[in-house]
Amino acid sequence: MTSEKLLVAEDDQEIRNLITLYLEKHGFHVIVAENGLEALRMFEKELPELVLLDINLPMIDGFGVCREIRKISNVPVIFISCRNDSEDVVNGLEIGGDDYIVKPFDPAVVLARVQANLRRAPIFNRFLIQPTVKETADVLHFGELTIDLKNYAVQLDHTPVPLSAKEIQLLFFMAQNPNQVFTTEQLYHRVWGAESNSDTRTVLVHISSLRKKIEPTPSSPKFIHNIRGIGYKFSPSV
Repeated sequence: MTSEKLLVAEDDQEIRNLITLYLEKHGFHVIVAENGLEALRMFEKELPELVLLDINLPMIDGFGVCREIRKISNVPVIFISCRNDSEDVVNGLEIGGDDYIVKPFDPAVVLARVQANLRRAPIFNRFLIQPTVKETADVLHFGELTIDLKNYAVQLDHTPVPLSAKEIQLLFFMAQNPNQVFTTEQLYHRVWGAESNSDTRTVLVHISSLRKKIEPTPSSPKFIHNIRGIGYKFSPSV
């Protein structure tokens, strides 16, 4: 049984109770919030290990809550929303969300997504294969890009780069397998942990966001390259 603490921010009482009861049944400690302001207060007070976040929250919407959380924490944030258009999904992922579940949903799917995100959030050394670059296994250097696995930090030209949890996991995984091409489905399965129903939009948005943050010239990528018709590879030009 698990003991992780989860924050469920949902203004619909029936949905909130459904999620809470199902997750508690599977051993999680669940705290709840009915609006965005309460969600932020509970987050700072309780320091949960994962947040399930409705978008249409009163007072402060889910996007606003996520932005505030990302200023102080990289804990996984999973959006749950009835809004399924691409613009909302992309927006949620670009501002720091790690996953996106559309209502109505099967509680078993919510549980699976929670477990997958938690497995990959605390420790990334489990992704470690065998480094093919010099330096130590915990610190990878690619020219001006430095990836510190132990301290969960990334620097570009000695300046810290603010990345979301999933952006860091995605970068770490690809950097530990340089020059290897991965399809979007493979990246989704390895980083998000889902064995089916992979949403390639999630990978595409995170790749785009990573490029904006770590590439000196995003329009001409130096680190993450698109292999047309196949996927992506981390192949630093240093």
